[in-house]
Amino acid sequence: MVFSLPSFAQDPFSELGLRLHATQNVRHNLSKDQWNLARGVKLSLGTPFYVGEWDVTIGIHRFHSSGRVPGFGAIWISSAWHPKISVSPRITLKPTIGIGNYRMSFDDAVSSFSGESSESDFVSNIGVMISFDISQQWFLFSEAEYLRVQTQPLMHLWFCSVGIGFRWKASEFIKTILD
Repeated sequence: MVFSLPSFAQDPFSELGLRLHATQNVRHNLSKDQWNLARGVKLSLGTPFYVGEWDVTIGIHRFHSSGRVPGFGAIWISSAWHPKISVSPRITLKPTIGIGNYRMSFDDAVSSFSGESSESDFVSNIGVMISFDISQQWFLFSEAEYLRVQTQPLMHLWFCSVGIGFRWKASEFIKTILD
């Protein structure tokens, strides 16, 4: 087994990577009598950073009502940093830390519940991703992630996701813009 820590000598912004995630909420602190666990999708665009990787992600999922309160759809946009830890030539472990915005759009019935149709809150997340290179450009991955949404009361969400990713060399123009 090969194990190496993140390198300080990598070329920042030298490539771009696109990941498509299928997500499942596996645990939350919201009342199970009021909302069912949510499925969703995420799309991430990442690049090598000075140490590790940096990415921007957009995610969408839905909480269906199972009680007296309205359901809601949620969209979150976040920016995250991942140190890369090589486990073998084809397997990489990536711990994650990120921040962003979590926006909930409530069903029409919410107007009679609280008077608000949407809410936007700060979100922070931590997680771990493991990726497996199936070729030089394509990879498969799995991720476990915890989101803390600064609502009142706090929302604690746990997601698992799987997906496929594709990476390619960044053009000199893109490298110049990002650098």
